[in-house]
Amino acid sequence: MKLFKIISSTSFVFLIIFFYSVVSIDAQNAIKTKSIINGREVLGRKIYIQNGCFVCHGEHRLGRSAPPLIPQFIGRFRYGKLKSVITKGLFPIPMPAFKQLSGKNLSALISYLRKRKPSSQLGWTEKNIKTSLIKYANENIRGIKPVNVKNLIAVVEGGTGKVWIIKGTKILNKFNFGNIHGGLKYSPAGRYLYLPSNTGYVGKYDFYSGRLVYKVRACRYLRNISLSEGGKYVLAACRLPKEIVVLNSKNLKPERIIPLKHGISVIYGLFRNNKAVFSFMHKPYIGILNTDTLSLSYYKIPVPFQDFFVDPLDEYAVGGSFNKGELYVFSLKDKKIVWRHGSNGIPHPAGAGFWFHNGRFYFALTSLNAPYVSVWRMYSWKFIKNVYTGGSGFFVKTNPYTKYLWVDDSSDKEVLINKYNFHTKKLAIKHSGLVIHTQFSGSEKLAYISLYGTTGELAVVNANSLKVIKTIPADDVIGKYNYVNYQRMNDAALLGEEVYFTYCWGCHNPTLRSIGPSFSYIASHLNDFGIKEQLADPQAFSKKLGYKYNTMPKFNLSRNEIKALIAFIKDSGNRNFWRNGN
Repeated sequence: MKLFKIISSTSFVFLIIFFYSVVSIDAQNAIKTKSIINGREVLGRKIYIQNGCFVCHGEHRLGRSAPPLIPQFIGRFRYGKLKSVITKGLFPIPMPAFKQLSGKNLSALISYLRKRKPSSQLGWTEKNIKTSLIKYANENIRGIKPVNVKNLIAVVEGGTGKVWIIKGTKILNKFNFGNIHGGLKYSPAGRYLYLPSNTGYVGKYDFYSGRLVYKVRACRYLRNISLSEGGKYVLAACRLPKEIVVLNSKNLKPERIIPLKHGISVIYGLFRNNKAVFSFMHKPYIGILNTDTLSLSYYKIPVPFQDFFVDPLDEYAVGGSFNKGELYVFSLKDKKIVWRHGSNGIPHPAGAGFWFHNGRFYFALTSLNAPYVSVWRMYSWKFIKNVYTGGSGFFVKTNPYTKYLWVDDSSDKEVLINKYNFHTKKLAIKHSGLVIHTQFSGSEKLAYISLYGTTGELAVVNANSLKVIKTIPADDVIGKYNYVNYQRMNDAALLGEEVYFTYCWGCHNPTLRSIGPSFSYIASHLNDFGIKEQLADPQAFSKKLGYKYNTMPKFNLSRNEIKALIAFIKDSGNRNFWRNGN
């Protein structure tokens, strides 16, 4: 028994020694593994800096002009996918290919990108927002005068981080506001311009005083902003953290922070009811925000709408996924997909152009990976045709005063597609680089086109004669925004103007009395219902008004023609304001 105890004690000692040895080896291996991982991450950060990744993605990987490179954004990508994106680039996102990276260096870079960051570096609280708010000047400056903003163009110069204010060919003002993305937005009356940056900042510019008046950081990384109906709120679609930040449009103070479960793609405010519509980058849901109660509703769709537009009459969301060549139409009334159709390539709905012709509404889209512009019928949904352009593009622009769709196709020329017969021609602008993104002045007399190359420029073109008036040196003009032609709230009126040219111009003038009363007079004497009744049945409505005779013919207008025409009639008081000058 004594011997057994000795052996047992000895075994126990050996067991302790063995266990300690194993733990020690595991600890040493863990330390060694951690050292290897740390070494990779140190090397990875060095490669990240050396290859200029920080220029677009930020020094600390939290995003700048491009998205954050942290596990919350790229965690769904496996090693092979990340390797492909880094070495081959990522289309349609302008991510360049780093073909020189391979082996140890590539592995180290990916290891660094996968390194998690403390939650303290990712959050952004209401207190952070309030602390970041800057008031630059008193808006009620004495002596400032109203400005006709309808023919001003806000130009974003990406290379310098400056915003220009241009009228005609003259630069009126320049101010700093870097990393802008997702589109500038005008207040309903046009006095203020709201500016979003990728890095979460939102600014408010006053055209009357010619200066920034407020700036706030809504979040760490921002996708886009929109305005609610009537312009009460600025809605900031935030990717980091995942939320919608509701700002008071008067002073940019936070009114509400609405958490989201998934990364938002884009948000659009509706201008005919108290709603805003948004989608997610990687989850197949449409979200609808009630901008009165600030409550959310979600609706399942077949694919994530990574890109979509809301039609000019605020009835449908039209979108699709970068991974599937199909276009989907979601009814905002019925809360479901009502039409879908295959697409030749990846459609780019956010770059759509709209027009009306011979009783039909149309829209056209570029393809992000095919040399076509696709033409579609709107409302009576139908695919019409693909128009060959020669290269893949981003934007289709048009207006009631041009017969063309103005399209970029990744070349040094603008493609002009006749929107009535779809014949094409090229517009050369004496430039060896890339021609992209047309915007029109409020009068539609001038077209502004971005020119990319070793020396960037902004071209100002006569939209009727197609002659280049002037080119202005610029460092990467990434966007141009006009109150009339880049505001969703004006899209219906612009369509209605084309309906007017089809049926009404012979008897009515927008602002002057002709054979019939001016549209501005009608708008001031009849409400929407009255205008609708007059357009639907002129004879019956004239009797309601007490007239014995009616001279207006019945045109049998469709419901959507009437809605577009009412939008134009109501806006006709602004027509001279819109069309005067350049």
